Amino acid sequence: MRSNPYWMDRQQHRLPLTLLLAYGCIALPLSTIGLPLSIYLAPFYSGELGLPLALLGTAMVLARLVDIIVDPAIGVISDRWRPAVGRRKIWLPIGVSLLVLGAWMLFQPEKGVGIVYFFLWTTVMYVGFTATKLPYEAWGAELSSDYAERTRITTFRQGYSLIGLVVATLVPAYVLMREGATTADVLAGMSWIVIGILPLAAILTFFTVPDTSPVEAKSGESLWRQWRPLWRNGPFRIIALALLIAYIAETARVTITLFFARDAIGVENIGAVYVYYFVAGLAGVPVWGWLGNRMGKHRALFLAFALLFIINGAMYFLEHGQTALFTALFIAKGLCFGALELLPAAMIADTVDIDVARTKRHRQGLFFAVIGIVMKLGQALGQGLSLNLLGLIGFAAAGGNGETELAGLRLVYVILPNIMLLVSLWLLSRYALTAARHGRLRAAIERRERTATARPATP
Repeated sequence: MRSNPYWMDRQQHRLPLTLLLAYGCIALPLSTIGLPLSIYLAPFYSGELGLPLALLGTAMVLARLVDIIVDPAIGVISDRWRPAVGRRKIWLPIGVSLLVLGAWMLFQPEKGVGIVYFFLWTTVMYVGFTATKLPYEAWGAELSSDYAERTRITTFRQGYSLIGLVVATLVPAYVLMREGATTADVLAGMSWIVIGILPLAAILTFFTVPDTSPVEAKSGESLWRQWRPLWRNGPFRIIALALLIAYIAETARVTITLFFARDAIGVENIGAVYVYYFVAGLAGVPVWGWLGNRMGKHRALFLAFALLFIINGAMYFLEHGQTALFTALFIAKGLCFGALELLPAAMIADTVDIDVARTKRHRQGLFFAVIGIVMKLGQALGQGLSLNLLGLIGFAAAGGNGETELAGLRLVYVILPNIMLLVSLWLLSRYALTAARHGRLRAAIERRERTATARPATP
């Protein structure tokens, strides 16, 4: 047994508050990256630099595909690498360096850059994000094996994440209040947030949180043979498929939110609306954490998706000028966003224990790599789908669209995501890893590990 005081608290199921605060802090700057990538990048490169929407959508998909290829390699290496500093935390300086470089180049380009430049630096940012976040989330899953404590760990991480999203919305809202401000000014401001805060948070997490994770032994198996048990893991397969479809739906919607808010509703400053959205998400995190432990994480996530479906449907009937009602519905969606950020990560950590029980191996990195692939594939397909569909109907990113284009925008923004959310709801209804079943599973694993520890070594 290790003498690390954090390890002792891990066995008692309750992690110290100071550890959770230090572990979660890097999630704040990490979360500020996704908003400009999803909301402001395409309008800037299309509306201000003149690149075609369909071409941007295709480039985003290709960049994601490159990132998806990198995902399993990072997951497997982070499981097997044995650096003295820790197999998870060693990735912080690697990933953060790539992210800072990518943010500078992508968010503050020179005039006249083309699609190759966009593709290159989008890829660098995606890969840097993966190299940082994937081992970081696997690290969190290994801090505790307790069903409720994993929800607590994720609650702290996602609380920081939503604070970061609030920051990421306050900056654009402030910038866009200035006369003549454009999306170029928003991206420039966001790049300084990433460059200034991310390295400091990474240093704090690196030097204060212990990496006590067990190192996965080399197996000599092919990557395909290692992935087969993951597919046979029923609860993991269900949550992976549900997340894939949900991410396609939500990313397709988020990517064109600026267009829908501006052209269909008449919102002048979507940045201000997003502030309310993420504040609501932050407020909802402890509620969803409580519900997850009270009624089961999968049931709480089902409830969040169902509410999201209803709210999305209501947006279809909004008319131009109903900005107050749009904002109210957007705030309600923010409450659901807190569940999507919190619950799936805790559920994935639970499904890893099924693999531990079956294979006696600790492969959290590989599990989170697969989920990373799922999410990024969903984001790539969502971005590419919505932008290409808008390009197909002749939608103009700069504005001035007619009734036909606006009707098509409503269909892509509301109806398409809702159809996919119905499939995710059906999948979640089949998820069966409850707290009671997980408790029995963990008890069996711990009995086996105690027996193995007590067994005398062979001379």
